[in-house]
Amino acid sequence: MSGPTPYSGYRHRAVPAPDPELTQVGPDTPCGEYLRRVWQPVAMLAELGERPLALRILGEDLVLFRDRSDRIGLLHKHCIHRGASLEFGIPMERGLSCCYHGWTFDIDGTILDTPAEPPTSRIRQTRCQGAYPVHVHDGLVFAYFGPPEARPPFPVFDTARGGAEPVPFAIRMPCNWLQVYENTQDPVHVVYLHTRMSGAQFGPASGATQAIEYRQTPLGMINVQTRRWGEHFWTRCTETILPNANQTGAIWEAAEHPKVFQRAAISRWMVPMDDTHTAIIGWRYFSDELDPQGLGDRRKVGRQTIDFIGQTEEERSYAERQRQPGDYEVQVSQRAIAVHALETLASSDQGVAMLRRLVRRGLRAVAAGEAFASYPVGADGLVATFCQDTVMPASARPGTIDDREGLAAIGRLVADAVIDSAGEPAARRRAEIHDRLAREGLQQARK
Repeated sequence: MSGPTPYSGYRHRAVPAPDPELTQVGPDTPCGEYLRRVWQPVAMLAELGERPLALRILGEDLVLFRDRSDRIGLLHKHCIHRGASLEFGIPMERGLSCCYHGWTFDIDGTILDTPAEPPTSRIRQTRCQGAYPVHVHDGLVFAYFGPPEARPPFPVFDTARGGAEPVPFAIRMPCNWLQVYENTQDPVHVVYLHTRMSGAQFGPASGATQAIEYRQTPLGMINVQTRRWGEHFWTRCTETILPNANQTGAIWEAAEHPKVFQRAAISRWMVPMDDTHTAIIGWRYFSDELDPQGLGDRRKVGRQTIDFIGQTEEERSYAERQRQPGDYEVQVSQRAIAVHALETLASSDQGVAMLRRLVRRGLRAVAAGEAFASYPVGADGLVATFCQDTVMPASARPGTIDDREGLAAIGRLVADAVIDSAGEPAARRRAEIHDRLAREGLQQARK
């Protein structure tokens, strides 16, 4: 086998096509149909004013509107009469009226009026404007794009009832959804991009040597990161909720004080607008527990803005982004659609490879006619999730070595407790995890 050849650019100019199975999201594509089986956020409620809002989601052109009765609808953008855009429509007491000829559509697409047609016309009884059901939750508007008969109940994650304040945000990125999503299962980049290469963007503790393992959960997967920082062990579980949701922990976790099962600082969905554009829509959570130093800023969270570095193009000059690149720069610069055939995956990419396998398995199951497995709901009506941070005194486990295998063993104990406690009501789960870790000698006192 020949070795590497210096100055070989001439022989490596060809760029293969992207993986169509994982990256194409339009109607009737395998991935697009998979993503259509769950509720997807499409906008912040604050983005919806008195005029319709044009959107592009999953390769479909849409219009989100609020009628004068305060009902919200999501319709196909082009009127079924002559194709004029309903973004120029007039909200009525009930429904949305096309500006071209006055055809009026209810939030479910039913035709309410065709004023230029004779009373005997049967158009209203035979045609419908395309429409999707919507649901508003904590300041976000969600829609379901799949088969009507397969519509699942709207899921409420337990992190949404954890006492923190959810602040909605929506950020658009000019690249394929998957390269944004799989970044969440690449904890190695946190050490390098966010700490050692660009400076400590999220706190110096994030740059500590870590042991990393990956675990499947009933919702998808987690990466389990365990670090030794000063006199503490810190285990973080960053979560994938299939097909395209993610939860991650406190942005500036300092790992200086003991804590058990601290919940998410971000819940978000990587929603494909089309094959080359992605909307990251979710909540940034605020509480004294998540941010004891007050480093976050609610005022910076909203449309095309969030309160930590490296997430948009607009926040800094090009020169600044070159000097201190962040998530936006590395994700968008992989091409509009990353080409997997040109990658050199290594051992540090286990999480990315696992995420791709899970997505591929899920979309193939849907393509084979299998129903998407609904998220399991507990007796409290909430979906148990697995994102968390636990910080423990290093002295709580005498004799523990600080090499990666010793750290990984601690991470496994924490991850086991987090996964096994999913059947407990959210109000009791933290106590259950604490007590289990105490039995393992990993906690000295309840915090």
